[in-house]
Amino acid sequence: MVTAELIQAENVDQHSSESSLAVRRRPKRLGSVPYRDPAHSELPHVVSFSGGRSSAALTFMAAEEGLLDAGRGDIVLFANTSAEHPGTYEFAAECKRRIETEFGLPFFWLEFTTVEDAWRGEYWRKLSYRLVKPIPIEDDPEGFRSTGELFEDLVSLQGMLPNVHSRTCTAKLKLYPSHLLLSEWLGGTEGPAHSGHYWSVSDDGTRGGGLVSPVRVANRYARARGTASRESVIRRAEHLSTRPPSRLQQYWKDYTDAPVRAASMGAVRAPMRGPGAAPHVRLLGLRADEGRRVNRVLSRSLFAEGATTARCSVKTQPPGERPYFPLHDAGFIAEDVRSFWQRCDFDLDIPPDAGNCVFCFMKGTQQLVELGRRRDPRRRSDTPSDIGWWADFEDLHVRLAPKRGGSGISRFGFFGVNARPFSDLADGVAGKEDRYASGTPACDCTD
Repeated sequence: MVTAELIQAENVDQHSSESSLAVRRRPKRLGSVPYRDPAHSELPHVVSFSGGRSSAALTFMAAEEGLLDAGRGDIVLFANTSAEHPGTYEFAAECKRRIETEFGLPFFWLEFTTVEDAWRGEYWRKLSYRLVKPIPIEDDPEGFRSTGELFEDLVSLQGMLPNVHSRTCTAKLKLYPSHLLLSEWLGGTEGPAHSGHYWSVSDDGTRGGGLVSPVRVANRYARARGTASRESVIRRAEHLSTRPPSRLQQYWKDYTDAPVRAASMGAVRAPMRGPGAAPHVRLLGLRADEGRRVNRVLSRSLFAEGATTARCSVKTQPPGERPYFPLHDAGFIAEDVRSFWQRCDFDLDIPPDAGNCVFCFMKGTQQLVELGRRRDPRRRSDTPSDIGWWADFEDLHVRLAPKRGGSGISRFGFFGVNARPFSDLADGVAGKEDRYASGTPACDCTD
């Protein structure tokens, strides 16, 4: 178990000849958080749990050292993308169980979803979220998805693949859903309110069909002079029409084994934009060897804090968020995180470089080919843990449009315009001369 005994130094006789060696081996601690403003210590703290070792180590150490307090409104959030390695889901589920039972901290899993709602006199699909349980949806309708469904829904909603130039998967599968959740959590509500219209909800609470017509979606797209084929637009709209048109009311208490504070009387969503944005502390698991990423997040947050209207801020950065990096501030590097998990009785069981979305395009073509060649007995075919799934997904959703000037066709895939297709990577082909051969460091997609 991850307990105080595991993350504290072993007791050594002060007179032992090995005492100095024992001191040098003593595990690092986070220590106190160096708050930039003393008032920040009173704000609710939100731990961003990615499913990797660094953010998990931060979560356990912060809980053990008393840096997290459920009474203050602190929570841990894991935003599922439906494209993680099977071992990541097992690890995240075990972390959730231990954090909630041993420290009494709510640890929520959430997912991107879409719902139908009215806007400017018509019904549209819009982004929303839902709480999920750490159980596969195949075993429980309230469980999580793990076969790429959320990517399918995302591309069907926005009409294009995420790519190296526009990482909409990070924004829409992780950041925006967590902002919606925090709006309701920080507002003191009893849980996520009903999302979407009520037309299809019967007296017994069940849902029927939706109000968004795929043909009308295609007609609207044509009026807006969209360049995608009518057939592809209708196909995407038809896919979304198979999804529930609304997400019913949910309650925090049903998705955590930790105690949940009582809802405030008349509680409403807290604003996340503008000068009155709800203040909160965000704890991120960036290390001392990731200083560039820390600086980038701080720069973005300082820009967002200066927002004077709800429209004048970085959309991926709520103005009320105050980011802190306890691992970085305490001098933790990758080796320190590995040492932490070596002292624990469980660990993340996935191949090297298979973290986050297993075959994320941000990892670079060379690493993706190497990862695809590596034997992994836990890889599931026809899911995002298999490189063939990504190749097939790109082939299905690749966007073809006339080149500027009308000469030829441009192909928009995961690596941008007319770049190497994922099918080449699945076949083991990636040249060192590729523009995206090296990719970015692991987990860098969230910056």
